[in-house]
Amino acid sequence: MLIYPCVESLLYYAQSNLLLDDLDVIWARNLILSELHLNDYVQYEVDYEAIDALDRPDTVLEPLVSYAVENGIITEDQRELFGGKLMNIVCKRPAEIADLFCDLHEKSPAKAFEFLHDYGIKSDYIKLTKISQNIKWEAKSTKGKLEITINTCRPEKSNKATAEALKEKSSSYPACTICRENEGYAAGSQIRQTLRTVPLTLGGEDWFWQYSPYAYFNQHGICVNAEHTPMKVDDSTIVKLFDFVDFMPAYFIGCNAALPRIGGSVLTHDHFQGGAKVMPMFKAPVKTKLKNKEYPYIDMCIPDWYNSVLRLSCSNREKLIEFAQKVNNAWIAYNDESVGILANTGEQHSAITPIVRKNDDTYVIDIIFRNNRCDEQYPDGIFHAHPEYHNIKSESIGLIEAMGLFVLPGRLARQMDEVEKYITKEVKYSADKLADDMRVHQPMIEKLLKTSGSAKIGPVEARLDIKEEINRVCEEILRNTAVFKDDEQGNAAYYKFLGTLGIDVK
Repeated sequence: MLIYPCVESLLYYAQSNLLLDDLDVIWARNLILSELHLNDYVQYEVDYEAIDALDRPDTVLEPLVSYAVENGIITEDQRELFGGKLMNIVCKRPAEIADLFCDLHEKSPAKAFEFLHDYGIKSDYIKLTKISQNIKWEAKSTKGKLEITINTCRPEKSNKATAEALKEKSSSYPACTICRENEGYAAGSQIRQTLRTVPLTLGGEDWFWQYSPYAYFNQHGICVNAEHTPMKVDDSTIVKLFDFVDFMPAYFIGCNAALPRIGGSVLTHDHFQGGAKVMPMFKAPVKTKLKNKEYPYIDMCIPDWYNSVLRLSCSNREKLIEFAQKVNNAWIAYNDESVGILANTGEQHSAITPIVRKNDDTYVIDIIFRNNRCDEQYPDGIFHAHPEYHNIKSESIGLIEAMGLFVLPGRLARQMDEVEKYITKEVKYSADKLADDMRVHQPMIEKLLKTSGSAKIGPVEARLDIKEEINRVCEEILRNTAVFKDDEQGNAAYYKFLGTLGIDVK
């Protein structure tokens, strides 16, 4: 491989896409040559037009990484680490990116965030190529038009591991996977050389924003407390969410319930999630209009959604925050044994998932009521995905899934292929011969086989049948998470709770 044109291609790509200054080109070239164990250089012309057309660095980066592997500079499993090292050489430093972001934000918040997101893609921090390999579809047959993603980018996490991580006092560096110290860090599975963050002030505290390298949706990012402190949802949390949408009105922002089984996968560090996405829940129509005499200017309703949501909207920011805080404080102490709700049994069980967005001058907050209590029948959570659905999703049903975008484990990509072979009769089904990791799907396989009967099912139809079953399961999981079920008893219990807040049916 003639390596010099590859070096020149990366340098020109960085000048064209990453704001590499002409005065820094020689410096950057020499650093790259050092990483490649080269002591001389011959400059070549490159295909400038082709490089200008690139929206990501894959084609200019891959030859350099392959050269390093072929020449024994790195091992095969160090590809991503080495690629990040090369890209970091040609990227702007964090302070420079933050300054550019702040200058843009003064003129247009949307353009500032678009700049940071675009830079993340072009620096190879946001793994656009890997993200595009995820399997996605819209579940059009479902009531809420759920969106399904089989995420092949990340491993499945267990609820037990998440809960144990919350108890541990970390002495490592960085303390967790979202700490500010990850900016530029590269060890183990954390390849963050090209991570660039921007500072925020929320509720008078120092926070920062960064995008997710394996985004679940458009411009998916996280807002992180600059201090490594456990997650919480209290009065100050709600203020911070409103501060964020004032800073970036085009994004929604939400906070996971800060408890195992109903929260996110990182409970040890206070953070929010958001981005430029209209979630399925946001499009849910009104199920029940509500009112409160003390707050007549706040529009209130229960959306026609699977789990237990209260939607509040108002142009008066302070009054809306005040009432949302009342709702939170009422819920975390509320008990109703008739529907299995116990707020605390020596450990806290009830929490809210608040999501805030802005429509012009109107603030909207969706409050999802959550409870993480377990019992003998449901040891993984009464209001968690029930055991019969764990073959599809056993992880915490957090903020993103609660709003109707399901992020399913990557194992399903392969397992769906295996199920399809049974449905099409390409492979004869035998429960005794199922592979160990396929046994969880036995009920689903047998159900689909029973439905198809002796009919000849082709691959396309079989795949559609499998997807429909996954769609159905995702709906059922959301219904499992509802603390107030959509039946006569559940609705009566919901209205009873709302009554404690002075909320009546309109």
